Amino acid sequence: MEEKVIIKSERYDVKKLFLIIVIVGAVISALWALGITKKGISNVSRWYDEDREDYILHQENGHCNSSNMCSYCERFEEYPPKPIYVITEFFDWYETELLISLIPFAALSLIGALAYFWLHSYELTVTDKRIYGTVGWGKRVDLPVDSVSATATISLLKGVSVSTSSGRISFLVIKNADEIYKTMSDLLIERQQKKTVAAAEANIPGNNEAEQLKKLKELLDCGVITKEEFDAKKKQLLGL
Repeated sequence: MEEKVIIKSERYDVKKLFLIIVIVGAVISALWALGITKKGISNVSRWYDEDREDYILHQENGHCNSSNMCSYCERFEEYPPKPIYVITEFFDWYETELLISLIPFAALSLIGALAYFWLHSYELTVTDKRIYGTVGWGKRVDLPVDSVSATATISLLKGVSVSTSSGRISFLVIKNADEIYKTMSDLLIERQQKKTVAAAEANIPGNNEAEQLKKLKELLDCGVITKEEFDAKKKQLLGL
């Protein structure tokens, strides 16, 4: 009998999850870097202004002139214009902190990539004979319906789980998880009902006797036993 597909899984777009994680990391790093930049530029600008005030004070008090200048004033005269000074000194003093601020972006990008490659391959197909598909990292799964003992829904990373004698297998990020759960539950109930009916039929009085009578009739028709032997055995089986 040809296998019939009952339902297939519909996956969530895990690319969006990856992008959200990366964007969160980028925002955290940007805010961190912005705070460092604001603090750094303020500090370097303040250092320049303080040096300039000291330089002007030296000049006004006559402590330094072109022929007799202290090393401090001599050094300040070599300073570049303030904007260039601020940018140069900022990177000299805060370069390491800026690199450290990239850690959230790098870490969350890595986590997002791992989550994508873990979740993007999940898919599930339910037929009247088996349950098959792929789980995390692309691992293939193929289970006969008769081997499934239970099924359940998964709230976190929405999905369904299937239990067998070998363990539990989870299928995640499935949009129609509730529908698949109901379908598998119905299959399990139907299978259990068939087993119950078969067991009940096997225990119905007279079934074995009817089978034996059928065989005796075949023996009678073939001339293996006589009519008297058949009638006697028939009475015995029917308790007459």
